[in-house]
Amino acid sequence: MPEAMPRRALLLGGGAALVLPWLSGCAAEAAPRQDVGTLVGAIASERELIAAYEAARGSGAVPAARLDPVLAHHREHLAVLKRHYVPGSGDRADEGGALPGPSPAPAVPGGSPLTWLRDLEDRAARARTADAAKAGPALAQLLASIGACEAGHAGTVRGEPPAVRSTTGARAVQTALAAEHAAVYGYGVLGARLRGTLRETAKEMWDGHRAQRDELVSVLTVRPVPAAAAYRLPVRPADARGAARLAAALEDDVAAAYVGVAGVSSPDLRAFAADSAQRAMARSARWRARAGEAAPPEAFPGLPSAALPPRPEPGE
Repeated sequence: MPEAMPRRALLLGGGAALVLPWLSGCAAEAAPRQDVGTLVGAIASERELIAAYEAARGSGAVPAARLDPVLAHHREHLAVLKRHYVPGSGDRADEGGALPGPSPAPAVPGGSPLTWLRDLEDRAARARTADAAKAGPALAQLLASIGACEAGHAGTVRGEPPAVRSTTGARAVQTALAAEHAAVYGYGVLGARLRGTLRETAKEMWDGHRAQRDELVSVLTVRPVPAAAAYRLPVRPADARGAARLAAALEDDVAAAYVGVAGVSSPDLRAFAADSAQRAMARSARWRARAGEAAPPEAFPGLPSAALPPRPEPGE
């Protein structure tokens, strides 16, 4: 068994790969007019975060090397969100207003700039959950991925997940269920390499994945994909650090699967998926910190490159 495998390389015992539904050729689309207000709000949010990080960087209170990777993520978020904004589509008041300009530099608090930045990330991530419920499926996936990245930066998740009232037989939900099955199995393996509070933390997360698994089963209208007898894992945990690396990889795969669910038609299921992706990335961030690795490594967790640029509008 190899020490590491590419992301989303968790395999079912029979050898069937987890195939994410939007890898089958779906491309991103420019935001339709009814989504312009949501898109403009997300753009304003990213500009506020960029202004905050630039202010913190300029204050010298936090080493630039610690802020620059996160600031780069937010600049990528902004660039991609702006691509989805059709020029002129928000000029009319009923379509969300004009595109906002850059945010003014905020005052950096003297006490704990990092806590301030984490709170801003947490607030932005929660806003993206609400946005995913309002936006159409294509834009919802992008917003869910951005929110997951922001939750990874914050490293915390607050409150209860949104309730799911709709039921669906979407293949995306089956993919997320398969990822939860793999996570339940993987946490059972890595728990043997942990002791004390870390082992208790892993057990809490294992219980959380079992609850998520059961929630997904409850919303399916078709026969749920069963758990495999065994899974080939992306990391072989020989010690506590290896266990943390495995846990982070499991959470990354779970987050990616939920970003796929964020593209379904049900608004409350999209919100549930966006929130679940954020929770997974927050857990991944905690494990990566234990393993001495940066988190999150990507600006758009779980989102394929084809979903980043919108299709051109006629005449462009």
